Amino acid sequence: MPTGSAPEIFVSAGEASGDLHASNLVRAIQRIEPSARFHGVGGRKLEAAGVELIDNIVDRHAHIGLNAVRSLRKYFRLLRDIEVYLNRVRPDALVMIDSPEFHMRVAPMAKRLGIPVIYYIPPQIWAWRFGRIRKIRRIVDKVLCILPFEEKIYRDSGIDVTYVGHPILDIMRLTMTRDEVFDHFGFDPDRRLIGILPGSRGQEIDRLLPTMIAAAELIAHEIPDVQFVLPRAMTVSAERVDWHLSQSRLPIRVVDEYRYNVRSAMDFCLCKSGTSTLETAFLGCPMVVVYRVDHLSWFIGKSLVKVPFVGLVNVVGGEQVVPECIQQEATPRHIAEAALRILTDPELYENIRFQLQKIRARCGGPGASARAAAEVLRVAQGSLAEVEIA
Repeated sequence: MPTGSAPEIFVSAGEASGDLHASNLVRAIQRIEPSARFHGVGGRKLEAAGVELIDNIVDRHAHIGLNAVRSLRKYFRLLRDIEVYLNRVRPDALVMIDSPEFHMRVAPMAKRLGIPVIYYIPPQIWAWRFGRIRKIRRIVDKVLCILPFEEKIYRDSGIDVTYVGHPILDIMRLTMTRDEVFDHFGFDPDRRLIGILPGSRGQEIDRLLPTMIAAAELIAHEIPDVQFVLPRAMTVSAERVDWHLSQSRLPIRVVDEYRYNVRSAMDFCLCKSGTSTLETAFLGCPMVVVYRVDHLSWFIGKSLVKVPFVGLVNVVGGEQVVPECIQQEATPRHIAEAALRILTDPELYENIRFQLQKIRARCGGPGASARAAAEVLRVAQGSLAEVEIA
């Protein structure tokens, strides 16, 4: 157990977005308490922030715990390694970021050892499997939630919770004006720019991009003075995206740089459901939310999900701010019709933009990482003080 004034913090992130938010959290902690020491599991971003990794689970085996026996062996070996570390070092706090299936197994290890457990970006219990909140109450000491309505849910269940705001607002740093974006990429300033965001995973690209391209073709047929851009996620290969685009004659520009700047310049978007809908909302861009999975996953998910909307932008808004084309409705025709209703109705378009501004205001401003860092240090240094007094 650390005995000096510098807290020892174990940070765990199970996938790429968690790795990014965890790295920003660590840097924010370092600005407040430069002497803090970090170990953990995560990826290259967490390591670059100064965390000594006992395993790079993001880059080396991001799919641990799935069906393959080999993956299961990796999964249980990782859990053993974490438990050995926690037993040996007894850090002042364990900070878990997202990845609930993994972290609900990690938290009890720390709890049994008396190590304070902090959950940053907690499970979306309000959407499905609400019963997990009882386990969270038993094994988590502090929840740092990122959506405004989550705070009341956790507090009403007797959990120590603080709303810190959404960390996306910390990473969406815009460095270009709309005119500069159009000039840099050669977009026509006299034509509206429509974005296509099919997701950040290979399966999402294969399932959604052909449908989105077909919908874009229908939109372009009705409104010829539009142009299309696809900001490619870094986790998706250019070859995969290019193959799908090659099946259409519609010119769609793929960009691999200044992604948030490009998205801030878009007039409209066909957007895969997920965090990207909230990002797009924060940038003030009206959209159609598109979501489709295999039939079995849909059947299972439909029986478990307890919210009326799929798009996070609508969940946070508390109403259908933007249209959703879900499952059997996620066809080129339905997507194009939903988009055209907005694109051809200036009053509706501006009303949606106004609603998106309200959603952004509801989620607070930048600084989530700094607010979360202050809470982590409060818990960790409180634990350290108890040890020193003892």
